[in-house]
Order: sequence, then C-alpha cells, then structure tokens
Amino acid sequence: MIDACDRPPDRGPGHPPTETIRSVATLRRFLREGTPWRSLTATEEQASGSTLRRFLARWSETAVLAKVHALLVGMLRGHPDLILDTCSVRAKRGGDLTGPNPTDRGKQGSKYHSAADGNGVPVACAVTAANVNDTLVFELPFLAAFAVMARIRTVFADKGHDAEHHSDLCRQFDAEPHIHKRGQPRRSGPGQRRRPVERSNAWVLENRRLALRYDRLGFVIQSLPQTACVFLVAGRLAHEF
Repeated sequence: MIDACDRPPDRGPGHPPTETIRSVATLRRFLREGTPWRSLTATEEQASGSTLRRFLARWSETAVLAKVHALLVGMLRGHPDLILDTCSVRAKRGGDLTGPNPTDRGKQGSKYHSAADGNGVPVACAVTAANVNDTLVFELPFLAAFAVMARIRTVFADKGHDAEHHSDLCRQFDAEPHIHKRGQPRRSGPGQRRRPVERSNAWVLENRRLALRYDRLGFVIQSLPQTACVFLVAGRLAHEF
C-alpha cells in the first residue's frame, strides 16, 4: 500500500534504492525499541538511520502515511462512535512542536491528539506543543476521522474540548455531540466511553520512541504517531481477515 501511494523520485546512476519493506521493518524496530538513529546500521534486513530519515521526509511531504492510514481504516468494519482524547509526553531535547506542559510542572513536552472509534481503533492523530489548548485542535482530528469513517453517530470528548462551535460542527455532519461541559460535576462526562481511546493511547505509548520524545524535527515527530496508528490498524485488519 505504501508503494501504491508513494511516488518515488526518479532513479539516477548509482546504488539502487532501498526496498520499502526494509525501511518499514527498520521503522517498526525504531519505533518499538527506541533505537538511536546512529545505531541503525544498514543490513540485509534493515536500512540505515540516514536512509530511514530520507524516507520519512519524503513520506511527510507527500502525506503517504496519512493516505495509508485512511485506506486501512476504510477497510475495517468500524464502530460508528468517535471518541477524542489527548496525552502528553516530555520532550527531553526540545525541538519542534514543544511547549511548557501545564500538567508536568512546565517541562517541555508535546501533546498527542487522537481520535478512535468505539472499538478503540485509532482513526486520526495529530501532534502539537503541550501547551496548546484542546479546543484549538478539535476540528483537525474530527474532520480527519469523518473523511475515513463510513458513519459517525456520536462524538464523545472531555471538557477540554468543550466549545459551542464544536457541538455545532458535529451536528452539521449529523453526529450527536456528547462533550463534557465545563462546570458540570465529576463523573458526569463521557466516563466509560473514553476507555477505547485511552486503550488506544496506551497501545501507542508502548512504543518507546513515542513515550519519551528525543526527536527534534517536526516531520519526524508528526510521522511517528501516524506510523504507530498504521501498525495498530494493520494488525486489527489482519486479525479480522
């Protein structure tokens, strides 16, 4: 699917390009184990760190990973509920998409915005600085999820996403908003409906490269959560078939 969505650059004289399967295998190991870039050496089964970085840069420019993610989600028999949530991680070395985390004593960090269906399948994701308010990013994962899901019946979100225009946006797409209102008592929000997306976030953060951020470049930071979601959806799809 990556080869079908990707348009590789024209070949010139010299060493033949690395196969996509080697780059994907290297990316999976890099993501799961948190292997440093310099430790990724070229072998028969994996690509080098510099080659992987070039692949990620090209895929980021052409939105290949987002296209593959959308195709995989479209092949699933998904649940019509959409659940939005966020989680923050610390950025040890700063870099792009970082800011003071109000939930971590002002330490530099990033925030992962995720959207999952009622079965916990991640259908959309985005990365911002840790101090970006959730209300400013609601539309991005919602519209991305609407583009790939066959139907959205209900939208669940916590009070961090509470804004009247967000509820109006959900109704415009014939989805019933269940967004926890500010000022309401505790335990009156989404409650158990958040479990699928929280489980999805836990699966994503099992990847060591995402649980603690060491990368500084924006295209790498955006690509890695998207890759983790692609692997999760591909695994669910393989299980169904």
